[in-house]
Amino acid sequence: MTSEESDRHKAMKDFVARHCQSAGIESKVEKTTKNRTSRPDVTVIGDGGISLGCEAQFYNASPDRVLRRSRAHYDAGLVTNWITHNDTFHLVDRANWMLIRDTSWQEIRRAADLPLFGGYRVLTDWHCTAAAVRACPTGRVKTGCGKRHLQWETPRLLDGEAAGWTGYRGDRLGVTVGRTIVGAATGSVVPLFIPGRKNHRAGSYMWVPAEDRNTWTEYRSEQPPTEEPQPETSRDLHFSGKEADGTCRFGEKAWIPSAPLPRRGVASVELTMTIDEPAIPRPRLPDPEIEHAYHSGMAETPFPDDLRAAQTRLHEATAELAALGRTLPWSVEPHDGWPGKEHSHTGEVTGGRPPSPGWTDEQKAAVDELRQECLVLSETVSTHPYWKSFTGGDLVDRRMELKSITRPEAALPAGAA
Repeated sequence: MTSEESDRHKAMKDFVARHCQSAGIESKVEKTTKNRTSRPDVTVIGDGGISLGCEAQFYNASPDRVLRRSRAHYDAGLVTNWITHNDTFHLVDRANWMLIRDTSWQEIRRAADLPLFGGYRVLTDWHCTAAAVRACPTGRVKTGCGKRHLQWETPRLLDGEAAGWTGYRGDRLGVTVGRTIVGAATGSVVPLFIPGRKNHRAGSYMWVPAEDRNTWTEYRSEQPPTEEPQPETSRDLHFSGKEADGTCRFGEKAWIPSAPLPRRGVASVELTMTIDEPAIPRPRLPDPEIEHAYHSGMAETPFPDDLRAAQTRLHEATAELAALGRTLPWSVEPHDGWPGKEHSHTGEVTGGRPPSPGWTDEQKAAVDELRQECLVLSETVSTHPYWKSFTGGDLVDRRMELKSITRPEAALPAGAA
């Protein structure tokens, strides 16, 4: 272990303990458990949720070491949580994990919180139709299968589909390590294991919102990971069949990197579920009493039927236009694209654009039609005689009120509301 990795390890332990302290959650650094089976880097004591054994890992530990430590934490009543910066490490999907970007110990020490890039997923729920934002998992891309689909996705992808609207369940764009750890300790975030289709001893470990897990387990019972010991194969030595290179490379300027490790993960894990029933829209307000009070207040200030209908259709047309745009090629006219840039050390190619066939005449006509409809509806809503009796802040409040009460009435594509 290099000095940089050692300092980063210390900084991560301090970060977890510091964040728990600021949230009023009890934590212990390098404290041996009561049954003397393990000593996590940081032990987070659950306050209405679960207790965690957090491990900062910035080098690729062997699979058997990861499994032994995770098992020891489990015997002590802790849920293991590995925090790493590399998604090729053996710890991925051998226990619950969190992925951060490759950062220095100084940045970790100064950070108020760290963005979470892996190990956390949210459940998206959509009715599979031709206008849906997502393609049908069963292959009926053009028409949709008419069924309901549940799929685990990354928070940023789900927010991108919502075009910035994250709903009353909260803004998922700010998923961070600190918030997730505190959420697990308080009960709003829970661990979930989904076994592989062929090998039930392997699968995908995820941190998920508690309400999303409840929705998933309504249709598929949760299966805990097997407690059978995994074979310790990492210590075995294997002869490659090639002679060792005894040439001294000292002083050479050329550097030939090793082939990059593939990203770890179980490809056979089924993260999508299809249900033979129409989609059930989730409540936009978490508390039924608040929702009742909200709609009761709206009922006291009714809008003309024609204005309300125009605003509702404007919501629908805008969402349909956005959904259509996501399915079109990136270039309106045919384009050859351009190659990406290859990294000199790793060989990884970034940037660039693939060739684009351009839009067909039918696609161009569909976009123009929806754009024109949105323009006409916007003009109808903004110039309605109803607004003449309001000025200043009252006018703004009424316009926002109209948008809020008509959005639930609109038949929006999945992910657009």
